Amino acid sequence: MPALIKTAAFTSIAVLAMRASIVACKFGLVIFIGRYLDLASLGLFGLASGAVSLGPVLIGMGMVHLIMRDAVTLSLARVTSDLRHYWCYTTSAYVLVLICAVSMTVASGASELWWLVIVIMLFEQFGNDVFLLLTSIERPVLANVSAFLRGAAWILVYVPIAVWEPAFRSNVVLFEFWLGGSVSAFLLFLWAGRSWPWKGAFSLPFERAWITTTARKAFVIYLSDLSFVGSQYIDRYLVTLFLGLQLAGVYFFYWSVANAVVTFVSMVLYQVQRPRLIRAYHDGGALAHQQLTGKFMKTAIAATIVFSIAVGFSLYIVLPVLKQPTSIADNVTAFWIIVAGMAMRSIADFGNMALFTSRRDYMMTITNLAAALVLVLAQGVLLPLAGLYGAGAAIVFTFSAITLWRYKLLFRPTSDGRRSNPSP
Repeated sequence: MPALIKTAAFTSIAVLAMRASIVACKFGLVIFIGRYLDLASLGLFGLASGAVSLGPVLIGMGMVHLIMRDAVTLSLARVTSDLRHYWCYTTSAYVLVLICAVSMTVASGASELWWLVIVIMLFEQFGNDVFLLLTSIERPVLANVSAFLRGAAWILVYVPIAVWEPAFRSNVVLFEFWLGGSVSAFLLFLWAGRSWPWKGAFSLPFERAWITTTARKAFVIYLSDLSFVGSQYIDRYLVTLFLGLQLAGVYFFYWSVANAVVTFVSMVLYQVQRPRLIRAYHDGGALAHQQLTGKFMKTAIAATIVFSIAVGFSLYIVLPVLKQPTSIADNVTAFWIIVAGMAMRSIADFGNMALFTSRRDYMMTITNLAAALVLVLAQGVLLPLAGLYGAGAAIVFTFSAITLWRYKLLFRPTSDGRRSNPSP
């Protein structure tokens, strides 16, 4: 028993350290771009990062969520077979998109940045899929080592080199290092999964019907995923449209600092809670899931408040490091509004996860679509009126409303007339 406790403690500490490193490195990268490049480059990096996040969702068609949700209870052979079909489809789709992008680049003489972004999309999609898979089958250390390679290790290599050698200070070189991190994470998974039944999976005929059937089953989740991720990243494009690339750089800097709350709470809590909620619903039904949701939600709210305060005050440590602190320091009030909005986003994300793990895909989709629509409308109204302050206010308004709606859905009376108390 003491050995098991020591192993569990070591695992928890290792996972927490890697997750904290990812958040810190991404934060540091944003500071580096703001210090050694410029705010326009930071804005461009933010737009490209949004595209890297949106692309896999658009191409994946929601299928990965069905695969990973079922991976908790299915055999490894079945999971491997499903991954083989899914990854063959996604790779084919990216090859077609990449051919079009390269052709357009050659014809127009445009920068190689955008086809490089597409290749990163592919390996980031693999990386996200691998992280969800390893988390679902409860291999947290390997999942987080993979995430560390994609989200931190390459930054730790790139930034010192770029500080030393100015020739490396460009978005193209930065993206090449990013691609290297994504590829290394996928190679790690292939090595770790070398004993999985891949040979058997690839020896069987490819079933096109699996793609169409799974995509059809995942259609509601697909709409939900598109709207969920879209509501995370659409604001930077609206800020660019209404306020220009320079202020988009300021906004992306604020957003990156504030989003550390969402990222850290998700990695520390939600990725651990997700498989437990799936099992609670699978083993104990709706009431068991509802009771565990109440307990987990309380933890999520407390963690979000603590991290939000810590992240907010961290800005004052960062400001003196930046090359052009005036343009960022001029809108600190807007930053705090954005922090409040991202805190509400984090709590709303918990509700989204709870709906998903209880297989309430339809209501999850409705709330995600509503969040995306309300955010676009709120940003469209408030950005021209209040600039960056309006951008933050739109986030606060949207996700406060969505949080309350999801809370009502999660804790309404069950079919036997009982209500779960959100307190333990």
